[in-house]
Amino acid sequence: MIRADIPLDQIHMRADARPVSQDAIDAIAASIADVGLITPIRVRKNDAGWELIAGAHRVAASRQLGLVYISAIIATDDDLHAELAMIDENLCRAELSPADRAKQTARRKAIYLELHPETAEHVAGGVAKNSAAENFAAAPSFAAATAAVTGADERTIRLHAERGEKVIDEVVNLIRGTKLDTGTYLDRLKRLPPNDQVAAAKRDLALARERERQQANGGIARRVVKVADEPLSDEEAAEVQYAALVAAWNKAGEVARQRFRELIDTPVFDRSAA
Repeated sequence: MIRADIPLDQIHMRADARPVSQDAIDAIAASIADVGLITPIRVRKNDAGWELIAGAHRVAASRQLGLVYISAIIATDDDLHAELAMIDENLCRAELSPADRAKQTARRKAIYLELHPETAEHVAGGVAKNSAAENFAAAPSFAAATAAVTGADERTIRLHAERGEKVIDEVVNLIRGTKLDTGTYLDRLKRLPPNDQVAAAKRDLALARERERQQANGGIARRVVKVADEPLSDEEAAEVQYAALVAAWNKAGEVARQRFRELIDTPVFDRSAA
């Protein structure tokens, strides 16, 4: 790999890059202005100029300072290794929210298993036995390799990966940056089927917004003057009703669920008998 100064105006972000934080940009800009850029960014050449692999906040801070060039390590990574490097930098940052950390860890696991399929569960043991005779050193497990990069313990890494694998992207996008963006809430969601995850997130976000509105009004407006509440639109009412049905279904036992299935399968003209 080569280190060189490259023009900032020729650097472009990857489409899957994580949004930058203005607070982080300001802090890095202050550091660069004081002591200079300590750690170079990482880029690779492509037809559009230079694709940024790692260092989005450093690039934004340098542009904010009006700099023209930035020190960079020019890598020859393929697509998977470039994405892996970007994810590793993200996972080393403390300000990642639980939802973002879960998704980044799950994506790192998918890439790692594609690069090292012998480390997959139920595969690694057999490969290791066969390779021992050939004096082949197997790659470490995904959790061990990620721990070495991020400094987190393997149990925590496996937990983050499981959350990211089981909670669907639509729900992560709904709760990202909200009060529901917590590890505890992700653990609750991951136990639900995908459609139920969406309904639960929408319901809980609506409840959270309502609580915030009550707190803004001193916590008494809705309890004391209910007639003053604005009526729900047809779409909002349908969403609340749908969420209530999903919640009732999740709480019901299998016997009750089967009876309900039989009811909704009964033709309309026969339902009075059911």
